[in-house]
Amino acid sequence: MWNRFRYTLWAPFYDTLVAAVGFDDLRRRSIGYLSVQAGDRVLIVGAGTGLDLPHLPPGTAITAIDVTPAMLTRLTRRADRLRLTVSTHVVDARRLPFEDARFDAVVMHLILAVMPDPDRGLSEAIRVLRPGGRIAVFDKFLGDEQSLSLRRRLLNLAVKPLFTDMNRRFGPLVRPTALEIERDEPVAFGGMYRLITLRKPVGH
Repeated sequence: MWNRFRYTLWAPFYDTLVAAVGFDDLRRRSIGYLSVQAGDRVLIVGAGTGLDLPHLPPGTAITAIDVTPAMLTRLTRRADRLRLTVSTHVVDARRLPFEDARFDAVVMHLILAVMPDPDRGLSEAIRVLRPGGRIAVFDKFLGDEQSLSLRRRLLNLAVKPLFTDMNRRFGPLVRPTALEIERDEPVAFGGMYRLITLRKPVGH
C-alpha cells in the first residue's frame, strides 16, 4: 500500500514539517466546533502522530486509526506524555472494523485529500457516527466552481504521489450523502484549506 509506505518514510519528520506550517490552532478550532463533551466517543481517522490529541477535552473516549504503524507508534508516545488512554488500530479508513453508530464525533483532518477513494472513507465515517453526531474536516480542496489550470494539473502530477491531491473537490464528496453542512470556513493559504463541520441528521 503506497500510503503506508510513504507515511512510514515521513513519520520521523512529520511533526517538524507540520509545525513549520502552523496548523495547531486550526486543529483546535476544528475540534472545538464538534462540541465534544467528557465521555463522548471520538474517532480520529488518519490520526498520524496524534497532533489532534491535545485538543480533545479530558475524559473523551478516543479511538485513533491510521494505515501506518510507525505513525501510531508516535501517537502512542504522545498519548502517554499527555496521560491519555487511546485505543489505536492499524486500519484502512475505507473499511472500518466498528459497528454502526458507535461514535459521537469523527475527526478527519488532512486525510480526505490524501486517501484513495475518499467517498468510501467518508461513507464509512458516516456509518460509524451516531445520528446527530458531527464530523470535523480540515483539509485542502479545490473550489467546486474553480477552474483547473494546466499549471495546477502538472504540479499535482508531481505532488500527489508524495504528499496529497491538490485538485480534490469537497462538493462531489458530500452531495451524495445526507450530511448537513454546519460550517464551511476558508482558513489558510488563500482559502485553499477549509474548516468544515458536518452533522449526521437524526433518522439516518
